[in-house]
Amino acid sequence: MKIAIFGAGSIGCYLGGCLVANGANVAFIGRPRIQQELTQYGLSVSDWQGRKETCACDRFTFSDRPEACRDADFILVTVKSPDTTDAAIQLGPHIKQGAVVASFQNGIRNADLLRKHIKDNPVLTGMVSFNVSHTGNGRFHCGTEGYLALESRQDIEKPLVRLLDSSGLPCQACPEMKSVQWGKLIMNLNNPVNALAGIPLIEELEQRKYRKVLAASIREALEVLKQAGIKPARIGKVPPSLMPAILELPSWLFKLVARAMLKIDPQATSSMQEDLVSGRKTEVDYLNGEIITLGEKSGLQCPVNRKIVALVKESESGRSGSPKLSARRLLDAVVLQDCFIKTVL
Repeated sequence: MKIAIFGAGSIGCYLGGCLVANGANVAFIGRPRIQQELTQYGLSVSDWQGRKETCACDRFTFSDRPEACRDADFILVTVKSPDTTDAAIQLGPHIKQGAVVASFQNGIRNADLLRKHIKDNPVLTGMVSFNVSHTGNGRFHCGTEGYLALESRQDIEKPLVRLLDSSGLPCQACPEMKSVQWGKLIMNLNNPVNALAGIPLIEELEQRKYRKVLAASIREALEVLKQAGIKPARIGKVPPSLMPAILELPSWLFKLVARAMLKIDPQATSSMQEDLVSGRKTEVDYLNGEIITLGEKSGLQCPVNRKIVALVKESESGRSGSPKLSARRLLDAVVLQDCFIKTVL
């Protein structure tokens, strides 16, 4: 069985690296910059629990051409959400009959976007609940606990699920993925908060004012989902409905109640923070933006998430990395302006 990874970034290289370490036949498709790095240093994967494995470049193939997926049985799409349509257009002509495409991406609509252009092969929705950072020199580090989920459809996913499981990548087959995706999106609402803070995740979550910003974003999202009749799945240790109240607890109590949430590598950051630092376009439109879009259908304005999107886009356009907003500044900018709007209205 051959696996192609289309989008050799942090998630793609980590998943592929774990598979290669388990002896799988893996072809990476990505940018020449990553190809040069992996050729020079090999591919190393590690995690917060002490896993460390390095695979020499002769154990896998790497190409910047989409036709490299031609003989793959499973194609894992791991590009950033803004690149999904281009990925589908590039992949479509080269996928063999019977091959299965799996979208392991953030956001809600990526699998549907892939299906618009890949009509002759099944496209499965996937979910990654853990964080991966690219730390340089071919190293990709998983900094949080988590698992994979993959849409179950007539058992076509089973060979991939078994391979992922045996490669140290726990994977659950799920017949209904929409609630799982929304549950993951709720967790991903911390990505822009961390990106705007410009500090490690653990340091951010230890500060109550940052947590209050995240709580306000999640509370707004939960109201939008309630109005839409959507119940997000529980992805981590805490049910989505309880997350705002727990996040707003005094720090000493939060550390006791939410110990599982703080099982994070000390240097781990969000992928969105990495995007700002690297001058790349972020996925904020596919996270907070999805809440805004869905809220508009119910007449909800979503001022907290709108402000967060605006701040991230301002940082994107400046191309100078994270604005490194203090907790107080971010809280004032996002939450207090929301209180002012509600008072005026």
